[in-house]
Amino acid sequence: MSSDWILALDSLASGGVIDFDAPAYLLDKPARYVGHPHLEHLPNEISLLPEGTKMKEQPKHDNFHHQEEGMVQNPAWKKWTLGAIITALIGGTVGAVLLKKGKFKLSKNLKLPDMTKIKTSMKNLAKTTWTYIKKPFIWIGNKFKKTT
Repeated sequence: MSSDWILALDSLASGGVIDFDAPAYLLDKPARYVGHPHLEHLPNEISLLPEGTKMKEQPKHDNFHHQEEGMVQNPAWKKWTLGAIITALIGGTVGAVLLKKGKFKLSKNLKLPDMTKIKTSMKNLAKTTWTYIKKPFIWIGNKFKKTT
């Protein structure tokens, strides 16, 4: 059982509201005090600080939150650049979709790159990159092999 009720009843007894030790009565134990005790401090006023310790004054304003400023201060050129990139991406996507559906045609002088060869070129790029990454590890591995 929690001892919170003991503290509450002790506070009532020390304040003169009740005049006996209620927890002792309920637990059938001898009373700790009888009558109207006058304690210097009520039990709920116990401080964990040493005697004579003074608390510092509480701050009047918050040093970490400035409402007049935003969280991130981005310069105007960054905002314009981001807007231009987003506009170019959206415009390119819409243009590609319209071109794919045949809503408009490109001139005969302008040719699109051949997309059928992109798969093999990506495979070659991956293979070359993997060979370049493996090369130093193979060299180190050959240093540890036994030669007989």
